[in-house]
Amino acid sequence: METRKEIFECLKAARLIYTRGLVNAYEGNVSVRVGNSVWITPSQVCKEDLTPDDLVEVSLETGEVLSAHNERKPSSEVKLHLCCYRSRDDIGAVAHTHSPYATSFAVRCEPIETNAYPEMILLYGKAPVCRYGRPSTEAVNADVPEVLKKYDVFLLANHGVVSVADNAMDAVYRIEGIESIAKVLHTARMRGGECALPDGEAEAIEEIRLQKRGYTGA
Repeated sequence: METRKEIFECLKAARLIYTRGLVNAYEGNVSVRVGNSVWITPSQVCKEDLTPDDLVEVSLETGEVLSAHNERKPSSEVKLHLCCYRSRDDIGAVAHTHSPYATSFAVRCEPIETNAYPEMILLYGKAPVCRYGRPSTEAVNADVPEVLKKYDVFLLANHGVVSVADNAMDAVYRIEGIESIAKVLHTARMRGGECALPDGEAEAIEEIRLQKRGYTGA
């Protein structure tokens, strides 16, 4: 099997989402783009136990399995990963988890957003909710290309959270970050709600975020 840096980062990231409690034993998936291929974690294997031979290579263009060992099958969410890569050329990795606080927003079909937390706005803007689609089908991707124009982390209604990045570790760190923010917002709202930033401040910070990521409104 190839020994590319991206593949080993995929394994490291997959183990991290398990050890940080962002998934249970069989949930979640991580993938990386290597040329015209996508290497993705397999279905029904605990992320803590993965080895290089467990990753499955699929064609970015067709989704066809190109390489698999030990009868491994690609994650059931491979269509979601492929949709992300096909939507933006700069995406090098995709991570999907059911991290508890962020997923609690997803099952309520409620975006993770606030006008009170500058770091949240600067780093994420918000985590919007994509409409429900049956997991593992193309229906889950209906809103993904449009959402990815402005955001790198988003929720799947009634399902979980997805992040994209240049590399696998950053994709997972973004999910860890949004999980922490979701916990803060949940706690603040249990205590009566946030204290909003001064008028216009949230919008100004969001404009800085969009400028940094090169968004032009197209």
